[in-house]
Amino acid sequence: MHSQNGAIIGHRMASDSDVLIYARAKEVAKIAATYAGATEELGYVHPNTLAVLQDAGTAQMLKPESLHSIRDFIHVCGLVAEGCMSTGWCNFVWGMHNYLIGLYPDAVQTEVWQTPHCLVSASLGPVGRVELTDQGGIVSGRWRFNSGCDHADWLLLGTTPADGEPHLALLHKSEYSIIDTWQVMGLKGTGSKDAECHSVAIPADRLMPFSRVIEPFTALLILVIVGPVIGGAQSAVKSFTNQLATRRTSSGTALGDQQATLLRLAEASAEVDTARTITLAAADRLDLNPAPDDQTTVRIMRDTAYAAKLCNQATRRVFEAAGGSALHERNELQRIFRDVTAGCAQARLHWDEQAEPYARQLIREALKHGTRPDES
Repeated sequence: MHSQNGAIIGHRMASDSDVLIYARAKEVAKIAATYAGATEELGYVHPNTLAVLQDAGTAQMLKPESLHSIRDFIHVCGLVAEGCMSTGWCNFVWGMHNYLIGLYPDAVQTEVWQTPHCLVSASLGPVGRVELTDQGGIVSGRWRFNSGCDHADWLLLGTTPADGEPHLALLHKSEYSIIDTWQVMGLKGTGSKDAECHSVAIPADRLMPFSRVIEPFTALLILVIVGPVIGGAQSAVKSFTNQLATRRTSSGTALGDQQATLLRLAEASAEVDTARTITLAAADRLDLNPAPDDQTTVRIMRDTAYAAKLCNQATRRVFEAAGGSALHERNELQRIFRDVTAGCAQARLHWDEQAEPYARQLIREALKHGTRPDES
C-alpha cells in the first residue's frame, strides 16, 4: 500500500489482490501481444487491447486509497510490456498520472474520476506559460512526448509563470489540440504526440505548484519509467530463448547447442533479473515513503538508470546474437529491440546524468566523516 503524503506505511506481503492483478496483467499482455503490430501501425494502443487493460484496472492502481503498492504497479507495467512495450509504457504513464491527480483538491479528483476509468497523460517539463490570475491561470504553450494522449481525457502540463515556481496545469481534452509528430523507430504505439493550447483559462484548483506535486516525488516519477523497459527486455530474452529452442544453423546444428550463444542468453537473463531486483527494491523504499529525502532520491535515480542500462545491454546482446533473421519485420525481436532502445532514450534513464549526483553524494559523505584528500 502506498501513501501520497509521505507517511510511512509498512510493506505488506503479497495478498490475494496482488495475485489477481498480476494474473490480469498477464492476460492483458497476451492480448497486447496479439495486437502489437496493429498498435504500431495505428500509432496508439489498439482499442481491443485498451478494453482489456481497462477491464483489468492496471492503469488505476495508484489512485488514492488503492490496495496496490508502488511495487505492484511497477511489476504490473513490466508484465504488460512483455506482451507489447508500447502498451506497458502507456500503462505506466496513465497510472503514474492518476497518482498525481490524487494530489489535487478533492473537487478536481471528483471531476476527473467521474468516469472511473478515465485516463490522464502528461508532459511534465515546464515549457508552457501560465499567467497567474485571481481566478486561476491562463495557459499557453506546446508540449512534446504526451504518451497515450489519444486515449486520454485530461493532460497534466508543466508551465512556468513570469515570476515564481513552475506549476502543473490540468487541462481537459476540449482545451488543447493534439499534433501528430510521432514518426519514430520505436515505441510507435505510445502515440507520444505534441499538445498545444493558446490562452486557455483554467480555475485555480487545476494549478498546482511543482513544490507540492513534482519535486517531492522525483524518485517515484523516475523509477516508474523503467518498469516497461524491464518487461521489454524480458520479452527479448524470452523471444531469443524460443528461437534457440527451434532454430538450426545452415549446417544443421541446433543453435541451442552452441556454447557461445548459450552464454549470451545466460548473461542477458541475468542482466534482466538484476534490473528487476534493483527496481523492485527501490519500489519497496518508496512504499515506505514516496517522498523520500534527497539521499534516497539520488540513489533511486542511480538505480533506475542502471536498471535501464542493464536492460538495454541484455536486449542488444540477444538481438545481435540472433543474427540476420532478427532483422525481418516478421520477427518480433526486431520490434522489441526498437522499443527497448527507444525507451532507454528517455532523458531520465541516461546513465551519466542520473548516476553523477549519487557519486557526488558519496564523496560528500566521505568528506563529512573525516576522510582526508589523498595528497600523494
